[in-house]
Amino acid sequence: MNVGARRVSGITVLAAVVLLLVPLLAWMQYRQLGEVSVAERERMRRTLRTSVSQFVVGFDGELSRALVGLQVDGSTASAEDWTAYAERYTNWADHASDPHLVHDVLMADVPGGAKGDGPIDPGLLRLRRWNDDTPGFEPVAWPADLSAVRQNIAQRFGEIHIQRTEGGRFRRGSVNSLTLGDDDTLVSPITRFEFPIRRGAPPSIEVLGFTLIRLDHAFVRDTLLPTLVARHFPREDGASEYRVAVVDNVERHAHDDKPASVATSAQVIWESEAGAAKAIGDQPDVSQPFMSPRPDQFFVVSRNQNAPAGTLPIPPPAPGSDRIVVSVLQQRQGDEPGGDLPPPADRGRGFNTFDGRWRVVAQHRAGSLEAAVGAVRRRNLVLSSGILLLLSMAVGLIVVSARRSQDLARQQMEFVAAVSHELRTPVSVIGTAAGNLADGVVGDPQRVRKYGETIQGEARRLAETVERVLQLAGIAAGRAAAAQSTVHPAELVSEAILACKPEIDSTGVLVETDIPDQLPMVQGDVAALRSALRNLISNAVKYGGDSRWVRVAASSRDSASKGLESRVVFTVEDRGLGIGPDDRKHIFEPFYRGREAVSRQIHGSGLGLNLVQRIAESHGGTVAVSSEPGKGSTFTMTLPGAVRPS
Repeated sequence: MNVGARRVSGITVLAAVVLLLVPLLAWMQYRQLGEVSVAERERMRRTLRTSVSQFVVGFDGELSRALVGLQVDGSTASAEDWTAYAERYTNWADHASDPHLVHDVLMADVPGGAKGDGPIDPGLLRLRRWNDDTPGFEPVAWPADLSAVRQNIAQRFGEIHIQRTEGGRFRRGSVNSLTLGDDDTLVSPITRFEFPIRRGAPPSIEVLGFTLIRLDHAFVRDTLLPTLVARHFPREDGASEYRVAVVDNVERHAHDDKPASVATSAQVIWESEAGAAKAIGDQPDVSQPFMSPRPDQFFVVSRNQNAPAGTLPIPPPAPGSDRIVVSVLQQRQGDEPGGDLPPPADRGRGFNTFDGRWRVVAQHRAGSLEAAVGAVRRRNLVLSSGILLLLSMAVGLIVVSARRSQDLARQQMEFVAAVSHELRTPVSVIGTAAGNLADGVVGDPQRVRKYGETIQGEARRLAETVERVLQLAGIAAGRAAAAQSTVHPAELVSEAILACKPEIDSTGVLVETDIPDQLPMVQGDVAALRSALRNLISNAVKYGGDSRWVRVAASSRDSASKGLESRVVFTVEDRGLGIGPDDRKHIFEPFYRGREAVSRQIHGSGLGLNLVQRIAESHGGTVAVSSEPGKGSTFTMTLPGAVRPS
């Protein structure tokens, strides 16, 4: 016992130390999860920004390849050498990811060339469409949806002037910015750029017309945008983690002469799912303008060199001549009418990118990256807290189990002591009485008879103790109520009283019975049920005190369960010592003996009531007790009646 107690004490101390460390572990875990969440948020933000950048580069790259590959250069337009352009068109179509991106290639110019440096009459602008079958540009009427483009081209046709400054740099003589109002059209000027023979003199530039590359809006919306989103945005379980939408870039309207409602409302061009743009609203995780290769605002000039990257090589120039390739217009940097712009070198870079006409916005499905990371953090916190809680519960269960093991060991020791006493006492009495009889010490017939009654009583007591131990072992092994049969309650009561007759006669207890004949039958293990009643009657005789009275009754109670007879209630009542509240909580526990039984040295092993409870429960019944100290006790065992035959 001392070793077991020390072991339990050591386990308790260890459990206390672990439980004290749990708050420290929880605090460290909380901090660690916070640091992990911050790192995860930054990782997700970088990943999303990279995805958006790759999307923008992919889309703008498609437009750039179309723009550079399909623009008409000045020499080709002047000579109307469409065979060279056909080769250029075929080369672009062969290398394009999908030629369906471009719907039409148009060329706008003025027959005979524009006269003067100012705006021209829009009616003078001629429009021709490229026909790859001919091949050549064929005249067509101006479509209604290009009316804004036509007006802007006519307005800006003669406003480009380039002159050399004293430092040798070129400056633009006037601000050129075409607000075309058509997102499906890429515009590239067709220019002829010539340097004079005299060095230092300003070059001359002539705008021969414009190349109009019309995109297939349906292809862009239904094929190109979904393909790029599926390719570049993170996906989990086959679905994207983000809502993505492409909207009209409202920032580019900020300086337009448009109503405020137009400048502040975004037109949805494409969205990854219905309502994505509305769900994102004005709080995207990442927003970036794109559709930037719109060549209506900057020049790229190359002298005596090959064509820009992505185009067909230009044949070498003739001896003594200069060839200038002009691809696009220089971006506007200010709004001062007629003012000069600082040269590119002063801006720190060659050419600024165009502020895209569209904007891609993306938002995590959780509402934001912070919300997504917060949800993951809460989930991890719940999981880790659950682990700590399970750890704490496990430690608590270990302590409880250790204490219960200690209590069980104590009960087992008490049981061994009680059973040993219950076995040793009758064996000693029987041995002593038998020895006296055998040695002829007792010769008087009356004393011989008395010795015989003593031996018989102690043998019966010994048999009861052995039987109870065997019953306990059988119930624990699951062999309770093995043999099923029906019996009348009156028969059970009479047999139980008969089994207790020696005790009743020796103590002079009066036993009253109240067993109606109309009671339903009881089904079960008759021997076990009889033993349970005998234990209750035996306890009533033992603890009946000076009243010397016991009442055994049986009654029926209606059952609400369909197919069952009324339940049978057995009652064993005495007017003896009674049971205190503290003892009533434990009297059905194995090996437990009440204080009065111990103090009065009443024989018993503490198994009787536990056996009664187990037998009743194994038959689908219950057992209960009501008692007051000094006023007696009433034990009630309720059993189900036999099943009605169908």
